[in-house]
Amino acid sequence: MKRRSLLLMAAFVMGAFGANAQSDSTATAVPAAAKEAGSLSISGYVDAYYLYNTNNPSGGINQGRIFDLMHDNFSLGLVQTALTYTKGKLKVVADLTYGPNADLGNFGNYKTLNTNKDDITSTSFAIKQAYGTYNFTDKLALTVGQYGTHIGYELIDAPLNYNYSLSYLFGNGPFYHTGAKLDYVASDKFSLMFGVVNGWDALQDFNDKKSVTAQVHLMPAEGFHVYANWIGGDEYGGNSAFGATKGSYTSLFDITTAFQVNDAFKVGVNAAYGSFRTGADREVAGTRWMEDATWGGAAVYLNYEMSDKFGLGLRAEHFNDKHGVRYFDKIQATEFTLTGDIKLADGNFHLKPEIRFDATKDPFFVSGESKLKKSQTTIGAAVIYSFDGSFGQR
Repeated sequence: MKRRSLLLMAAFVMGAFGANAQSDSTATAVPAAAKEAGSLSISGYVDAYYLYNTNNPSGGINQGRIFDLMHDNFSLGLVQTALTYTKGKLKVVADLTYGPNADLGNFGNYKTLNTNKDDITSTSFAIKQAYGTYNFTDKLALTVGQYGTHIGYELIDAPLNYNYSLSYLFGNGPFYHTGAKLDYVASDKFSLMFGVVNGWDALQDFNDKKSVTAQVHLMPAEGFHVYANWIGGDEYGGNSAFGATKGSYTSLFDITTAFQVNDAFKVGVNAAYGSFRTGADREVAGTRWMEDATWGGAAVYLNYEMSDKFGLGLRAEHFNDKHGVRYFDKIQATEFTLTGDIKLADGNFHLKPEIRFDATKDPFFVSGESKLKKSQTTIGAAVIYSFDGSFGQR
């Protein structure tokens, strides 16, 4: 039965092709060599980890973490697959994620495939990025769709970060935007980006306002990159504590730098400062969103490759959100993370042992006795498998 169906389908397709060829028989034939070929590539990764928290937290959840949430468990992280099609001046990307961290990395986007169901709160599948880019010239490009944020030093993709555990700066976002942007590359030393987006971490807009994004990239010296980033707009009614009434204003400035001192040593710095100015009635009760607030922090990254098989990465960070505007509520934290990187299989397999120490001004971390403590130490390791390949011309 299946064979008969396949034969009928093949006959139908060939017939349609023949009819189309006949209808176009008077048109001028275009030589196959003259048609511009496109290419399709696929890449992705799978990561998993084991982590032990010396506080032995009740409930088995590590406080203040983004992806490495589970205590004393072998845990799957994220499964990512990205399809990239390029043809001439066009590039189309479908970047999909699966697994326990899919929702966490696509905060506010869990209804992507369930727009008609208000009770959906989780899914093991999410769209990380889905966009198209058209290069008008070799200097000017337009991107439209859902794409990763320009803010910050770290990325959702585990293979692209030296430390497996993510920083507070990353965890307080934003993570992605939905909108349009223009990139202008004047030279390898100077470029600009300007965009208009629905908001912060949302596929669909939470209100009737848009936010503006901007970036300036400089390369003052060989191997030294500086990115000045900004996003601003009225983001009331969203996932963040940015007010519930029209007229509020939120702004976030971010500086990201990376300096490749030599082949073995790299230094990175990330600093951010955000502010929220309320436009709401301060008399509204039952919410912490009614006062002006600021948040921010800074992190230093030191990465040293001892050989082509092993390296060490140290991150030192301080983050301050004393008003509780962002995702972790009220917190003032300092953390140090030391990560080893053992590279195998020509760099497609990474084993990353890691130790991290966090300390807060006020008790924040849950212990085994369900009490709050001012510090937390975690020890563990992650494995990251990555792949990439091409399907050739299409």
